[in-house]
Amino acid sequence: MVLARFIRLCSSVFSASVSQEAAALIVNRISDLVRVDRAVLVRLRGRNAILAVTGGGAAAQDSAFAGAVDTLRRQYEQRPEAVVVPRISPEKKELSSHLWKSQQAMNGTQILWLPLWLSSDRSIPPKYALWLERWHGHRWEKSDIELLQHAALFLGHGLMRPRTATHSGRRFIRIALALALLVFLALPVTGSVTAPVRVVPDHPHHVFAPMDGILKDLLVRPGQWVNKNESLFHYDTRVLDKRLDEAYRNVAVAKAKFVRLQGAAHRDPDARADLPVQELEVGQAEAEAEFMVRQRERAEVRTSEPGVIVLDDPDALIGAPLQTGQAVLSVADPAETKLRIMVPASDVGFLKKGARVSVRLDSSPFQSFSALITRIGFDVRVSQNGVPSVLTEAIWLGDPPDVQPGQKGTSKIFGGSTFMGIQILRKPLIRLRSLIGI
Repeated sequence: MVLARFIRLCSSVFSASVSQEAAALIVNRISDLVRVDRAVLVRLRGRNAILAVTGGGAAAQDSAFAGAVDTLRRQYEQRPEAVVVPRISPEKKELSSHLWKSQQAMNGTQILWLPLWLSSDRSIPPKYALWLERWHGHRWEKSDIELLQHAALFLGHGLMRPRTATHSGRRFIRIALALALLVFLALPVTGSVTAPVRVVPDHPHHVFAPMDGILKDLLVRPGQWVNKNESLFHYDTRVLDKRLDEAYRNVAVAKAKFVRLQGAAHRDPDARADLPVQELEVGQAEAEAEFMVRQRERAEVRTSEPGVIVLDDPDALIGAPLQTGQAVLSVADPAETKLRIMVPASDVGFLKKGARVSVRLDSSPFQSFSALITRIGFDVRVSQNGVPSVLTEAIWLGDPPDVQPGQKGTSKIFGGSTFMGIQILRKPLIRLRSLIGI
């Protein structure tokens, strides 16, 4: 919108048939760009310094206000840059009483002196300047001053342009558009990069395989809520059942042999000697049987925490061999989530811990959420889109939104200040450089 208003203002000034019309357009429409309560166009040399004032009408050249304008004209006549006029203290008001009165008017007036410069060459001084006021103590922002500083070049040339009946207005519109595009590309902006994002659980409870074996029955599905101590999956217990039966038989055989040795120990010295050994074998067999019972009990895996099941591919688990310590699935609290961002490796230079992130999820593309970068990875891995990327994590700013783990979207990560042209043309230039090898 600001760019469109700037173009319309420059087009009107360049197409004005007489200089006085151009001057009136500048003072009356400069407020289309930034907030201006009153604007005065000042001639920097010669008599009758005030050329035009917001609202029109003849300006008195011998009034107190004209004296204040003349004070600034003499002070900043050779200065090509914009300057916010410093406040005059009551102790020094006698040195410039007219300017002090102007600053005290309208509950405090902030004055910006804006020379309409013609060239960056200081040997070419400006011929006109704008006296811009903001009332009620409203200060001039740096961004507004930078925008007006860019506009001053075109407004100055618009006033100085020779006006003849043979010039076409379309030519000046094209020139204004070209210059406005250059100004647009030179505007300072906050650099940013976009990357795919996914909502993942924060501090999930991972469920690991307690032993080697084959997963037979998966009793839960992704997104299902489970309570504490609820069954998650079963192992195939056929091998365990066979080993448990063998362990019970070994216990029975060892006990029977121990009983026989006890009966023969009264008359057979060899039996009395073998009795302690057999008692140890009975204890070993019982210990092996007890171990197999515990293994059989571990074949049914339960959760120790309530939450929602987090699992990518449940069908791939059924019948899959599991190794002890292998992560099978996770149980997470859906209210505790974080963001996992796959940032392209070419954009990693923009990343900084603590950078602000704007997130839009695919489920609600018109709603944005704020987040903060907390961790930046080092390894480069290929994302789902086939792009070499670096894993980055972020946390929600404020209260976390009501979103489920697994949702995907797009993130915009903000960096430092740069120029609009660099922000727009950076990636095309990278592709061009890769293409031509420069």
